[in-house]
Amino acid sequence: MAVLEGYKYVKDPDGIALTQLVAAGVTDTIKTLGFDEITAQYTIAAINTTVVVRLEGSIDNTSWFNLDFDEQDTTQTANGTYALKYDGKVPFIRFRFVSETGGTAATIAVVIYLGGIL
Repeated sequence: MAVLEGYKYVKDPDGIALTQLVAAGVTDTIKTLGFDEITAQYTIAAINTTVVVRLEGSIDNTSWFNLDFDEQDTTQTANGTYALKYDGKVPFIRFRFVSETGGTAATIAVVIYLGGIL
């Protein structure tokens, strides 16, 4: 993992694994360095009923918005590995574990991949 100006960024084509989320909250911020293909692979374990997640972007690393075209969060009801993808440029990204229902045991491991033209 490399650090640029205090933000994590990807140098490795295998992506960067972020700190596992064990409750509602956000990962570290990643500075995208001009990449225009962003994929967040996330693995949910120990789900009770549902987990709600989203990929967020920011222009200034202060105000955040949902990167889903329809601004919809994603709900998962089973353990497994899933992906959220965004095609476009945004300077900063992070992954948000929005909520969990039916318990508090779910964990989410996140790996971010950046691609496309700089």
